Amino acid sequence: MTPAESDVVNTAAVIVHYRTPEQTVVAARAVAKSAPGVAVVVVDNSSGDAVAQRLASEAPSARLVVEAENRGYGAGCNRGARETAGKYLLFLNSDTAVAPGAIAALIAALEADPGAAAAGPRLVNADGSLQPSIQRLPTPWRIFCESSGLAALVGGRGFLRGHTKTREDHDRPHEVAALKGAALLVRRSAFEEVGGFDESFFLYAEETDLLARLSDRGHRILYEPRAEVAHLGGGSGGDALYGHLHAGLRRYVEKHHGKAAGKLAAAMLALGAAARWLLAVVTPGESARRRRLRYRSALSASPKTEALRAGSEPSQ
Repeated sequence: MTPAESDVVNTAAVIVHYRTPEQTVVAARAVAKSAPGVAVVVVDNSSGDAVAQRLASEAPSARLVVEAENRGYGAGCNRGARETAGKYLLFLNSDTAVAPGAIAALIAALEADPGAAAAGPRLVNADGSLQPSIQRLPTPWRIFCESSGLAALVGGRGFLRGHTKTREDHDRPHEVAALKGAALLVRRSAFEEVGGFDESFFLYAEETDLLARLSDRGHRILYEPRAEVAHLGGGSGGDALYGHLHAGLRRYVEKHHGKAAGKLAAAMLALGAAARWLLAVVTPGESARRRRLRYRSALSASPKTEALRAGSEPSQ
């Protein structure tokens, strides 16, 4: 047994659930199958669905914790962390499936680098293709590049790169600034050092904020491609709740760069969404209809209220 394999028993997986019972069961079963020693806790964000029955019959090793209300993804992760013990915390979206050996590979990466606080895997789509997950920390400039479309036009290269529209090396393990939070292994001691997730983020950017705070404390963030996790992406909500992304980015910029920068970012995000919505209005077809829905949500004054009214919630 390798050191990473022995540390599997000191790892807890936290899956936040909101009205995605089929996907949540798949995620929990994948952890149990690939790393039987990992404790799995599913935090139900007041879904009111049949996830308890599904888990009991299809993933009985998972423990269910039910929140009285939906306080957001970060709050759910914090609840799961409090309900578990162990050296490492694996935060997973409900629409993920870890591959065999993935958890051990992430643990090995952190074991080999005591100065690292978090490690993320190679994310793949349902067809096995790469899902880019290495990101940069959001700044007003990077948000402008992305909202204006400049980052996409230059292919994520050079000084016009955005925060997610950025071309990075996904073939080798290395230190990164930020990662997509669909699957993230975090050293518990570092997680508790920074106070866990900031629960003022309802959904989106909470993992970016966590990684930024870990980096500010001198910890490193690692990308480990030898670990692979399938991520369906947006399977638990999608375009109708796109406003959460903009709300999270606005909150992140205000917190890390000041109120004026937050207002500037909000204006750029709104202008970008309005331009894309107008373009979608004059474009026929189902794809354009979805884009109209997406950017109308982004322009919504209260995306959280809209999300709860819609009865669904997007994943990372």
